[in-house]
Amino acid sequence: MKFCNKPFTYAYFGDKGEVWPCGWMHYTIGNLYEQDIDEIWHSEAADKARQSITNGSFAFCRETSCPYCERGELLDLSEEEIARQAVPTELPLEVNIANDHICNIACTSCRKTIYCPEKGEREKIDGALKRFLPFANKLQTISMNGGGEFLANPSFIEFLKDLRPEREDFKLEFETNGILFDEEHWRKFSHLGRYHISVTVTLNSLRREVYRYLSGGFDHMERVKKNLRFLSDLRRSGEIDQLDVTMVVQECNFWEVPDYIHAFAKSDEYAVDRIVMKPLYKWWKMEEETYWFKNILNPMHPYHKEYLKILADDCWNDPKVYDWGCHNIREAMPHPLKQEEIYRKILSKIYNNKEGLSPVEYLKKCVDALGAKRIGFYGKNEFSLDFARLLKKTGAEVFQLTWVPEDCDGEFTKVAKQEFRPDMADAMVIIDFFKGGYWFKDLKALGFEKPLLTVEEFVKGFEKRG
Repeated sequence: MKFCNKPFTYAYFGDKGEVWPCGWMHYTIGNLYEQDIDEIWHSEAADKARQSITNGSFAFCRETSCPYCERGELLDLSEEEIARQAVPTELPLEVNIANDHICNIACTSCRKTIYCPEKGEREKIDGALKRFLPFANKLQTISMNGGGEFLANPSFIEFLKDLRPEREDFKLEFETNGILFDEEHWRKFSHLGRYHISVTVTLNSLRREVYRYLSGGFDHMERVKKNLRFLSDLRRSGEIDQLDVTMVVQECNFWEVPDYIHAFAKSDEYAVDRIVMKPLYKWWKMEEETYWFKNILNPMHPYHKEYLKILADDCWNDPKVYDWGCHNIREAMPHPLKQEEIYRKILSKIYNNKEGLSPVEYLKKCVDALGAKRIGFYGKNEFSLDFARLLKKTGAEVFQLTWVPEDCDGEFTKVAKQEFRPDMADAMVIIDFFKGGYWFKDLKALGFEKPLLTVEEFVKGFEKRG
């Protein structure tokens, strides 16, 4: 039986204070701005996350971003071994601090512009770091920052300056774009050099024009390469213990993958331990159309056939290469405009139905055909909300599914994934299927055995049953 120990030993501090049991789980177990870590770690939500591992469902895991799932490296244990290991530590041993999106560039794979925190957010982050410091000194591993650039945040630097780990086996893992990781910044926390330190530098291209485009127009490639040489000196002297470079493989840089790997694998200039090749994932607020154009693992992408030729290159066999999942071709996905086409057909069916019914009367027939009085839906786009408003007018109780807890202001009751129970609904409708595909797996894993439909199936169901 497959097993992962992350929810039993690890905590991820995400956006707006959210705490996740893993950076690759769609699940929130608490909020660092409102609760202390002890309360969060022993919460009912944390227990549910762990149960999703022990029952084998992996209900909240993002299988297409987790490297252990992507690479097939989950542990395969007996039930007895799982019972021994599936015991949460008293408090997390590992913490990834990624609760600040501040960055000094605007990578197109991450954001559309330089991030500006909302009013009051800066103070919340600072306060959380100060409260967290005494606990941080007791940790086995700290990682930072998968959400932004830790060296662009003075609070993170102050946190590192004040950090005094109590464990001799303490590990510190940095993820950085490399622009500010120079000797001046290193001196501010070089006292941590006695512990195990790994540094991962994301450098998405060695071609200046491509780097500039992928960095949101910022031209810092030569500076990053200079700092990589500095980090290589630290690696050779043993002040840091691992140095990795990462490329997020996408539509405008996949052509240079062989040259990129060769440049670091055969270099005397850079003392790189691993070359991490990571496929593009749909992070944060990336729009569907942007993701479609950048995701060359999609067989329907116009460059996909050329990408397959790159995948066949021998460069991937270099022992320094860590393939995060670049060979895992995704499900064929049409352009997002296809969803708009489907929406138009659905609207036409509802408003121009052959029975001559009003839109509300037509949807009432669909609801009655299911025998449903309570309906949950997923979707945040305009069509989803308009469709849900019509559903509500049929007299059905309607609520909106969300990935994480949200404010309940608005016209629909909101139910987060960790709050959902199978008895809450008679049917579930996934309206925004480009963003909602995970729900088909997750709701079944959560024990929902009643009708689980796309919006197309919901509308067609009345005709079939009629």
